Amino acid sequence: MTTRSRGFAGRLLSVALTLAVVSTAPVFARSEGSDATTKAPKSRSFGLRHPLPFRYGERLTYDVKFSRFPISANVGELTFVVGAANGSDEHIKFEVNAVSRGALASLFGVKINDTFTTLADRNDLFIYSSIKVLHENDVRSFEEALFDRNAAKVRFNVRNPAAPSDVGTSIEQPTRPWVQDVVSALYFARTRKLKNAGREVRFPISDRGQTYDVGVALIGKEKIEVEGRKYDTLRVDARIFGGRFVRRDGELHIWFTDDSKRIPVKAVMKSPKGTATFVLTSVVEGDREITETKKRQSAIEVDE
Repeated sequence: MTTRSRGFAGRLLSVALTLAVVSTAPVFARSEGSDATTKAPKSRSFGLRHPLPFRYGERLTYDVKFSRFPISANVGELTFVVGAANGSDEHIKFEVNAVSRGALASLFGVKINDTFTTLADRNDLFIYSSIKVLHENDVRSFEEALFDRNAAKVRFNVRNPAAPSDVGTSIEQPTRPWVQDVVSALYFARTRKLKNAGREVRFPISDRGQTYDVGVALIGKEKIEVEGRKYDTLRVDARIFGGRFVRRDGELHIWFTDDSKRIPVKAVMKSPKGTATFVLTSVVEGDREITETKKRQSAIEVDE
């Protein structure tokens, strides 16, 4: 399977806050389905307390700034939306749109309009499908991952939507009976209590047909100011670097509101290439709670 190289600024804009870096193959750590020799950890189940901390109709918008001495500039905007799935009351639809703004478009000539859509189980956020529609300058790509929960497999397909005759490339790989993707991982992190500083909540994510083990851990409580508004927050370390998901070293910290909603109000990602900062600029909290659709038949392990 071939992979498409993308510019660093585009990768930051599209994916950094969704806990991943979509890039060329050498960036990623080894995963299930690769030539890794270490045995993958057993999959665990997580209990989600309902109603979930986010609602149908929630819309969060972020400004994205990139800095690397001596440059510091606004480069884009990210919008996260929680919606109901068409024709099904059993699922949640998460959608992220990444659009280039400011210096990225005017100075560097990079035009991005990427959309990431995830269909997840309403009860435990297991993902059934993960779709990326990537439109960057004149390059387009459609990526789709479909998950078979019973067989613990994922089928990944990538194709060029601008070429109708292109049937694309498809692979099937083993994954876990419960797995997240780079979009749902942020929402899953919001469901955790994160009471104990330093204690890591580890879970699997799938990207481009491969499965990786990442984690989140509470650093501590902080009072911060974002866009002129003060928040009591939980500062969380997203552990994706150093061979977990991304081979190179780096840091990704997210500040969640210290309340039942766990809204991410700020994130900072540092890497050898520079620093990307994401700040919340707009919140629509949604109008309908997301509750369980059925009674659990067996006890599900709850971390913390």
